[in-house]
Amino acid sequence: MTGTAPAHPIRNARFRAILLTRLFSALTGGFYNVPIMWWVLEETGSGAMIASVGLVSALAGLIAAPIGGVLADRWRKRLLIQATYVVDALLLVLMAALVLSGQLQVAYVFPLLAVTSFVAALRGPASSVLVPLTIPREVYQQGNAMMSLTGSLASLSGYALAGAATGFVGVHGALLIGAGLLVGAIVTLATVPEPTVAPTATAEGEAPPSEGLRAGLRVIWSNPLLFWTFAVSLLLNFVLIPLEVTLAPFARSLGVGAREFGFLSASISVGQLVGMLLLSTYRVPRPWLALVGGTFGIAAAIAGLSVAATLEQALALLALAGLSAAVMNVQLSVVAQLHIPHAVMGRAFGVMTSVSSAVQPLGYAGAAALLAWLPLQSIFLIIGGLLALAAAAWLHPTLKVGFEKPMVSPATD
Repeated sequence: MTGTAPAHPIRNARFRAILLTRLFSALTGGFYNVPIMWWVLEETGSGAMIASVGLVSALAGLIAAPIGGVLADRWRKRLLIQATYVVDALLLVLMAALVLSGQLQVAYVFPLLAVTSFVAALRGPASSVLVPLTIPREVYQQGNAMMSLTGSLASLSGYALAGAATGFVGVHGALLIGAGLLVGAIVTLATVPEPTVAPTATAEGEAPPSEGLRAGLRVIWSNPLLFWTFAVSLLLNFVLIPLEVTLAPFARSLGVGAREFGFLSASISVGQLVGMLLLSTYRVPRPWLALVGGTFGIAAAIAGLSVAATLEQALALLALAGLSAAVMNVQLSVVAQLHIPHAVMGRAFGVMTSVSSAVQPLGYAGAAALLAWLPLQSIFLIIGGLLALAAAAWLHPTLKVGFEKPMVSPATD
């Protein structure tokens, strides 16, 4: 073994192919959400109907993620991802044909999007496992940051491009463009060899799906660092949802309008993009400090909103919150990848994704209750206080030591 540091993941041809696949896939999201949501709005004139479509998609994903985790561990990961892309592409072509022929009905939209969300959630765990099986663990941070950065930029531009495409070529044309992007993802991923994983006692045999899910839960429960990492990610999902909901009334309390409200929302994304860009180029030598600093940073930023008196102060604090959240999300992913055995990684990611999705409705319900009973300043202090408690927990010696003892061996190029 030499002291030479591993090359940046972008030098890995397999990683570049996975990254390009991620680009195509993330761009596609806008090309089925925007045209279909617009079609539903034009047909029904109901914003509530759009919300219902989103709810159906979320519920389908909640159910599919654990199943996708089991399949990711027991089937060929690359083939699973490609199969779901094929199903997605065929569904987009079907919806485009129904729109063009005038036969699409609102009642059809719900099952079609439910199936689309279901297959997307099925491939989620397999997609998450590909990166740690492709690059050395020393560059997991840069690899995760690049994947997140690419996905975020592609999603933002995808929605804008899909809106423009819907206006120029119509709903059916935008859907067909989305199908074409998926074909690009299928072809690109075909250049990546199927990763191999050494079987473990837990993964061997043909256990029923319920046993597979229990295996994912066991690996999370048995490792204190992994358990707390998962708990913090749930807390982030839970408390950041109320933050999103409070931004509109917060803008009004600052005496600004809809344009400035958009700036407030965008400032979080700007901070996240900056954070992911930094992490994709610079390797943090002490991830534990990054997690502690990121958690305290987002806690301080949100608590600071309680005393922010100007739009500029609020924009700076929200950008800091976004940057801190990006640091935390990337490092939390690295912790999971280092401490989950490869043979059960799909099931563990499936369980985590499903539970995280289940927390989101609770976050929205909590936000509604808080807005009904408390002033905004108190809400910001509560959110900041909860995150500060989570940050303090990272200081526990058991968790700190856990960063020095990863459970899995390095991947190979």
